[in-house]
Amino acid sequence: MSASPDQRAADKPARRKRRTQEERRTETSGRLLDAAIELLLERGYSRFRIADAAKLAGVSRGGQTHHFATKNDLIEAAIERVFQSEVDLAESEAGNAGTEDLLRHGAAHIDAFLASDLYKVSLNMLISAGESEHFADRIRTISARSRKPIESAWIDRLTEGGTDRKKAEDAFWLLWSVQRGISVQRRIGGDPGGTDDILDLTIDLLNGYLRSDEKAAPVPQ
Repeated sequence: MSASPDQRAADKPARRKRRTQEERRTETSGRLLDAAIELLLERGYSRFRIADAAKLAGVSRGGQTHHFATKNDLIEAAIERVFQSEVDLAESEAGNAGTEDLLRHGAAHIDAFLASDLYKVSLNMLISAGESEHFADRIRTISARSRKPIESAWIDRLTEGGTDRKKAEDAFWLLWSVQRGISVQRRIGGDPGGTDDILDLTIDLLNGYLRSDEKAAPVPQ
């Protein structure tokens, strides 16, 4: 018995939906950006070659040029993309952090960021791109623009609990500064235990500072 037209139609393999031009463009751009970050981590800025990034991404030189005309265009876009992922992560972690000791949760996020591939790549960019002050300035601008929403995510959580915003901003700025110093100390072989003690002391002092404007409970008469 022959199959009905409906059965024959059902038996045909589903036709693969064609991607739109925008979807193809986004996918190709993403491959180039991922390849750029991988090569920057492996080789640094000075040994980075845009042709190698295109080859690693499986993109023709013409396709690469269509998306990113120069080496610095590609690197700048790659750094910006990874910074955005850090912003998204900070907002998620701050939103999910418990209300107890938010500064310690924020410190853990900062510590992870300072140990991340993104931070390593950014430092390398600023050091190696010294001959191109304009490009170095662009990396600094991206970093500063991304850091603001990262800080705001944690500062907003502190203010939700009643902390004065100016105090929350000051506390988080100081926390960032101390942890950057600790990060450098660890990189040059400092004592991890000693730096952990400094961080604990910093968080305790900042928590005391944030509570300093709380009204004291009235003394019973």
